[in-house]
Amino acid sequence: MATQREILPSDRAGHNLHSIAMHLAGQGFSLRTLILGLKEWLLYRMATLGFDLIILMAMALLLVVSVLALNGHIRLMQATVLLPIIIVAVAVIVRAVQRPGDRKAETGHMLRDWIPFLLIVFIYENLHDVAGQAMDFDIAGTLYNLDVAIFGIEPTLWAQRIFSPLLTDVMSVSYALYLFQPLFIMFLLSVWGRRMELRHMALALTIAYVLGFMGYVFLPASPPRYFIDSLFTEPSRLYGFFLFDKLQGTWDSLSVISGGAFPSLHVGLSSVALIYAFRLRNVNRTFRIVWYAYIPLVTSLWFSTVYLRHHWVIDIFAGWAVAIAAYYGACGMMGVWSRLRKRYALPLEI
Repeated sequence: MATQREILPSDRAGHNLHSIAMHLAGQGFSLRTLILGLKEWLLYRMATLGFDLIILMAMALLLVVSVLALNGHIRLMQATVLLPIIIVAVAVIVRAVQRPGDRKAETGHMLRDWIPFLLIVFIYENLHDVAGQAMDFDIAGTLYNLDVAIFGIEPTLWAQRIFSPLLTDVMSVSYALYLFQPLFIMFLLSVWGRRMELRHMALALTIAYVLGFMGYVFLPASPPRYFIDSLFTEPSRLYGFFLFDKLQGTWDSLSVISGGAFPSLHVGLSSVALIYAFRLRNVNRTFRIVWYAYIPLVTSLWFSTVYLRHHWVIDIFAGWAVAIAAYYGACGMMGVWSRLRKRYALPLEI
C-alpha cells in the first residue's frame, strides 16, 4: 500500500493547493488521495504558522462570533494589555542597544515572538466580557460547600481572624503581580535572545487563557466577596492603609462579569511563571535568583486570592490544574511543531 510520502512527490508538496491538485490529477483522483493531500497541506500550514498563530486566529473568530451573537462590543483600551506592550517596547530597545548591527532583524524576530501573545491577551479580555452572558447559572454555592467540606469552615471567612490594614495592602500588591510575574521571565528570555523558550512560555500562557475562558463560560462562579458578602463581619468590608482601596477599585472596573472566579487565572498564570522559573533556574545566576524570589512571591499571591475574598480555595486548585495542563500542552505542541519544521526542512526559529 502506498504511503503518504509515496503519494506526494516531496515533503514540500503540501505547501499549496495548486501542487496538491496537480499531483492528484496525475495520480488519478480518489477520495483517499484527496484526504491525504489536504492532510499534508494542513500539516505544512501548521509548520509555517505555528500553534500561537493558529490559536490566535481561532480566538479572533470566536470573538467576532461572540460579539455578534451576544450584541457585545470590543474594548480597544485595556489596562491589562498595556503592561505587556510596555515590556515589549523596553525589550526591543534593550535588544537594539545590545546588537545595533542586527537591529532590524532582531526587532522583527521580537515582534514575531510577542505580537501573537499580545493579541491573544487583547482578545481574551474581550471574550471575558461576554463570557458571563453565555450561561444563566452560578456554581458558587457548590464551591462554597466544597470549601467547607474540606476545611470545616470557608477559608475566606477564617481569614478574617488575621485581618489587618497593613496585611491587606501587602496582599493587594501580591495579587496585582499576577501578570508581571510571567512577563518578567518572558522579558529576560527576549532580551537574551532565547526565542524558543520565550515562545514555549507564551504558548503555555495562551493555553492557560483559553482554559480559563472555558471555565468562565461553562462553569460561571461568583467570588466569595459577592456570593457570601453578608457573612463577612470582621471587617464586613476590607480596607488598608494606603493601597487597597485604589487597587480594589481598579479590579472592580476591570471585572466586567461577576462570575469569573473558577478557575483562578491569577493562580494559573502565576503558577505558569513559577513552573518556568523552576525550568530555567540553571540557565544562569539571574534565573536562579528569579526562582528563589518567585517562591514567596507566587505563594503569597495564592494566599491573597483567599484573603482578599476574590476566590474560593477550589478555584486555586483549578488554577494549579490549568497551569499544569498549559505547561504540558505547550510541551506537546512545541514538540509537534519542531517535528513538522524538520519534516519540511524549515528552520526552527522564524
